[in-house]
Formats: sequence, C-alpha cells, structure tokens
Amino acid sequence: MKTLCVALVLVIGISVASAQSVPSSVEQRIRQIYAQKYPDDFSMQKTLVENQLDCYLFLQQWTAEQGVPEDIFKKIREIYATKYPYDYSMQKTLVENQCECYRFLQSYRSAEGVPQNVFDNLKRKYAAKYPYDFSMQKTLVENQVESYSELNK
Repeated sequence: MKTLCVALVLVIGISVASAQSVPSSVEQRIRQIYAQKYPDDFSMQKTLVENQLDCYLFLQQWTAEQGVPEDIFKKIREIYATKYPYDYSMQKTLVENQCECYRFLQSYRSAEGVPQNVFDNLKRKYAAKYPYDFSMQKTLVENQVESYSELNK
C-alpha cells in the first residue's frame, strides 16, 4: 500500500510538472545568461538555471495574492517583470516583498505617541511619492514615526 501511495504521488507530480512547462525560448535565454556569467562554473549554472525555471513556473501560476487588490497586484508584477525580464527569482522575491509591505501598510493605522493627523499625512505623502513601491513607503513611514517619537520624548 505504501509503495502504491508513493508511486501515485510520483505520477501526480510528474503530471503536474509536465502540465506546467517553461517555453524553450525562455529556458534557452536563462541558460545563456548563466553560461555567460559563470562560463567555467557548471554547478553554479545548474543551480541558478533550476532556480530561475522554478521561479518562472511559480510566477506563471501566481495570479492573485491574498490581501492585495487585483489591480495593485498586477501593477506590481508588471513593474518587476519589466525591470527584471529574465530574472524570475528577483521578480518573485520583490513581488513577495511588495505584497507583504502593502498588507503591513494597510494594517498600520496609527503609531503610539504620534498624532493621528501627522501619521495620516506621512502615509499619504509617501503613498503619493512612491505609488507602487510599498517597501519604500513602509521604510519611510516607519523611519518618520521613529524620528518623530525620538524628537518628542
């Protein structure tokens, strides 16, 4: 029975893997990038190519993110796909970070010791200045809150 279960899991895994495949043009480009970058380090090439292919497949099926409106999620994805066209690992990492920061900012509604109007103005200011860079907004708002608190002890 145990052998049957293992075999079934393998068959399902292979079916899913073959259902999701990387276009040969994308794979060739990824291989070319790392062959040029690490011409004599085949282990590094293999590791990085496999990582990029895994991230490519992940990004293909990642169509929504909980707690992030669809239009914002799509815009974030578009920004990093444009900025890092063949670096799927970078795209994945940065989109994950932006989504995490977006959710944080949505829940960050006040700061102890900071008047609400000051806090709201900081959030508005950085949202306007960095509209789809939630990581930057988070960093700047947190820094300003910390500085305000230090100045008003």
